[in-house]
Amino acid sequence: MNVIEAAAIFSITIPIISAILIINFITGVISIPWQGMPVLFPLILSPIGIILSLASIKAKKRCAVYGIVLNAIMFLFPFFWFIGGTLLFGV
Repeated sequence: MNVIEAAAIFSITIPIISAILIINFITGVISIPWQGMPVLFPLILSPIGIILSLASIKAKKRCAVYGIVLNAIMFLFPFFWFIGGTLLFGV
């Protein structure tokens, strides 16, 4: 496995880890000291995953496309979370 293939696989693991942290934040299964940070992590990590996917698109096209799509969805999640909270709770 070379570096480009590892980047393709790592670009898929970034949104999976972000989704696990968000699900844990919503359900509260494991208590974590940072209250709202799992919702903000995709804003920082998803662009890194998209860049890794774009860098590895020639080596593993299918994994790279999945990485781009998943990272794009996770990048938009905090915006939907904040807008939904404003619409529902009016704060």
